[in-house]
Amino acid sequence: MGDRPRHPGAVRAWLIWWVLLAALWLALVDTVVVPELVVGAIAAAIAATGAVIVRGQRRLLLRPRLEWVRCAGGPLRRTLTDLVPLARALWRRGVRRRDEHGAMAELPYAAVADEPDAATHRVFTQALGSLAPNTLVVGVDADRRVLLVHQLVPTGDPAAEAEP
Repeated sequence: MGDRPRHPGAVRAWLIWWVLLAALWLALVDTVVVPELVVGAIAAAIAATGAVIVRGQRRLLLRPRLEWVRCAGGPLRRTLTDLVPLARALWRRGVRRRDEHGAMAELPYAAVADEPDAATHRVFTQALGSLAPNTLVVGVDADRRVLLVHQLVPTGDPAAEAEP
């Protein structure tokens, strides 16, 4: 009596994952032959179980702010514009064997607190900052309050490349 499940909504989440993954299986195999349906149902059940196990391990739920999502356009554009410097670097370093190196940069970064908003901002910064091929967000040093960024071809403003 009075015992509540440790992870409320796990059954509902499993069912939702199973339906989505079974639908994905059907879309990928593009057939309704019974053996394929059985294998798809089993694969979806295994994957849904994995998703629910991972869901049960999360410490907090990330809730991005709308203005952060709006800022994703810059990193998305850089996935295309960074291809030219990347191709040049590959040519110089890979084909011509020039001894050139990328550069590390430390940028001031304030979202280091242990709270949901700061954690969400860190996830967005690391994911979107590493989206373009020239820049990789290595991590956040919370003690020093800096964002560590590596650029294959150093630019004049690594902050503009890393911050979403």
